Amino acid sequence: MSLFGIEIGKKSIMSQQMALEVTGHNVANANTEGYTRQKANLTTTRPYHTPVLVSSGKAGQLGTGVTVKDIQRIRDSFLDDQIRNENKRSGYWNAVYDALAKIEVILNEPSEDGLRSVMDLYWKAWQDLVAHPESEAVRATVVQRAMAMADTFNHTYKQLKELREDVNASIAIKVVEINSIIQQVADLNQQILAITIAGKQPNDLLDRRDLLLDQLSRLISVNIVQETNGMVAVQMGGRTLVQGVEYYELSTVQDIYGMHMVVWKDTGVRAVIEGGELKGLLDVRGKTDRPEEPDPSPYREIVPEMIDQLNALAKTIVLRTNELHRNGFSLNNQTKFPDGINFFNAPATLADIDAIKNWAEYISVNRDIASDPKNIAAAAYRTWDDSTGILQKYNFGDGANALRIAQLKHDFNAVYVWAETPKLGAVLPFPYAGLGGDMEVFYKDSGGNLVSQVISLDTAGITPSPVFRDLAELAGFIQQKLQEDPVLKANNVKIEVLCSGDKLVFKAGESFTAVSVNLLKDGNPVTSFNINADYSLTGVIKHVTGDDYWRAITANKGVQTAEAKRMVESQEILLNQLETKRQSISGVSLDEEMTNMIKFQHAYNAAARYITAMDEALEVIVNRLGLVGR
Repeated sequence: MSLFGIEIGKKSIMSQQMALEVTGHNVANANTEGYTRQKANLTTTRPYHTPVLVSSGKAGQLGTGVTVKDIQRIRDSFLDDQIRNENKRSGYWNAVYDALAKIEVILNEPSEDGLRSVMDLYWKAWQDLVAHPESEAVRATVVQRAMAMADTFNHTYKQLKELREDVNASIAIKVVEINSIIQQVADLNQQILAITIAGKQPNDLLDRRDLLLDQLSRLISVNIVQETNGMVAVQMGGRTLVQGVEYYELSTVQDIYGMHMVVWKDTGVRAVIEGGELKGLLDVRGKTDRPEEPDPSPYREIVPEMIDQLNALAKTIVLRTNELHRNGFSLNNQTKFPDGINFFNAPATLADIDAIKNWAEYISVNRDIASDPKNIAAAAYRTWDDSTGILQKYNFGDGANALRIAQLKHDFNAVYVWAETPKLGAVLPFPYAGLGGDMEVFYKDSGGNLVSQVISLDTAGITPSPVFRDLAELAGFIQQKLQEDPVLKANNVKIEVLCSGDKLVFKAGESFTAVSVNLLKDGNPVTSFNINADYSLTGVIKHVTGDDYWRAITANKGVQTAEAKRMVESQEILLNQLETKRQSISGVSLDEEMTNMIKFQHAYNAAARYITAMDEALEVIVNRLGLVGR
């Protein structure tokens, strides 16, 4: 009899105790995020004795007990790869949906407080002014509706700008978060390497690292490579984030507007972000004004596009309203020339107009209009007359120019160019009788060839001979001559003649290139001018009404938001399914652990009872053997 049996019992107790400890560790971490269920793998120890050439003849081999071979993490790496691949999509669409939902709140369409309703009230105020152009109350309403619309544009622009700034701040925060994660991954790589070299299983450290990699995959699209020494390499956009114990941080540099561009900290080169929450934020905010940014933009430009569309609508309303307002007469205008003042504030030159980018922020009512609504140029012709030698009200009931402005609501905003004459206030003799002369219109025909057409302005053959009492009447006569010309009709050259204070404006499609005008009075020269149609507008809406344009924008944003929401929900369902599958493999089941606990406890008790039995047997040999006959 030897101590061999007690050694077997000792190994059994120690192994079952370790299995119980692993079970307890599982139970303790049942609700720990990222924890992977562990299992103590039991195996038999080397048997006794080893076969040799000369056998003792004893039965063999004889088992020597049990030991814990290793403590295994129950993990499916394929599921990890799937979850991380879907994480980047989930992070991306959550970032996009969050921004689009905020844009929907900002636009607040359809509602009584939305921009569309405010614009409708603005156009309705002009329509009311058509019926009551002499009413100061109606004029005041036009001013108030215009100011309300301008305020709505201003407020919407401000909210979109603040949203972009908030997203921009989030980009910088996400870069800091990414750097923190990759630094922790590199630190864990070092610890895992040290434990792996010692022949141990760093299970809890692996859990912590896998959890960090899951979090990182939601922020950016990464490629994770498992190395043979237990460490991982993490790559992003063709460059390495983590390699062993080394890590390479991201950083940001700002443009003149404070927008962050994501770069590699060591080289300053723009980082390529291909997925995840950071990519979603970049798509929402758009590219920076840094010269390193590629053109065209690699991002969706969600908020910048919305701002540009809002600016285009505001610019179109401002310039088109001003264009017609300069053509009209106010109740305070006692001259024979239109007021020539803008309804909304705007620069005087085309270069200055195009220099303004954010019209939704800039739009505001002209102070002269706001302080005195009688300065609204609602009339198409002069409102005071002095033909009798006494200045008196003449045309206060004229709302024709207000009607043209009200009709802008349904205007399709065709593309056009225009030519503007010099100031004519000092040279035109009103009342203007005996008009003579001609004009030559230059345009491109359907083949692209530059041609011209001469049109007579002679009134000698007209009975009764017309007398033009103001610039608007003269412009109307020139307009009529242009419309009646058969050659221009055949070539579909439609030229509109407007006034802008004491200037004439010739406005037409892009085929119109120039006009030359020679005006006579009773055969004597009055003035002549040659002007090129080199004015055109950029950054305005084209070939669509303002109302339809805004409807399309809001509808499109609604569709984008619904699509983003659908993708978020779809990704959540998919991730939940994958996570459920992972938990079925790696998660802790308390019922299963309780079963294991009872199993290992019984085995432990049995081993203890076995040792007691062996001890009793030895006690008989030691203390009782040989006592007979003494």
